[in-house]
Amino acid sequence: MKTSRIVEREIIREIRLKLRLYFPELQSFIDKKIITKNDWIFFGMIQLNLVKCFTITPEDAIRKSKAQINQITKFYELETRVRKTALSSNSFLKENDLNKLELSNRMVFYNDHRKYWKTRKDSSELYFNYEVFLFLYYKWMKSFELDKESSISLILDIMMLSNYYSKNYFDFDRLSKERVLILKEMKISSGALLIKGKNGQNIIGATFDNDNDDKKKFIREMNAHLL
Repeated sequence: MKTSRIVEREIIREIRLKLRLYFPELQSFIDKKIITKNDWIFFGMIQLNLVKCFTITPEDAIRKSKAQINQITKFYELETRVRKTALSSNSFLKENDLNKLELSNRMVFYNDHRKYWKTRKDSSELYFNYEVFLFLYYKWMKSFELDKESSISLILDIMMLSNYYSKNYFDFDRLSKERVLILKEMKISSGALLIKGKNGQNIIGATFDNDNDDKKKFIREMNAHLL
């Protein structure tokens, strides 16, 4: 019996063939460094996570989705609370040479994200963890102005290759409409994607040995896709 990792590798291999078919310009973008090494690594993480989302059972999907939402919600609650506390003390701001306006703007940013994820947490319909990775996938594709229709077709292919249990409920029109909503409404930042949960893992499965220049560069390029 094949292990999940073997199955995932086989699906990823098929996805790469599909990528060449749908986006023949990709190799040229890589050769010209329009798509950097970190861009490509990030995209690989997105692909793998989509496959993981589409190959698990409905029960595991719900469990992992709720764990993901809790992890992200706690991150934004903490980031909002820390900045709110800092802003309440002028002496703290002065002692740490903090710009009150910049700190206030960041608090608004994190609080806005916190409200969004609280809504998802309180909902019985907005818990699907694959939506985070679809958002990252569509943002990545949009960054390089890759064909929208082909990007949607590839997601349908990934669902089929992964034998996703709900694949028969998805078609091009549904994904196209959901793409618009996801890109319009989803709120996620690199901090939430990289914070470690109870299992010691972050949302996208990125691993870094130290807080070095490579990690900082990767985060900068990842942030560029989230704008």
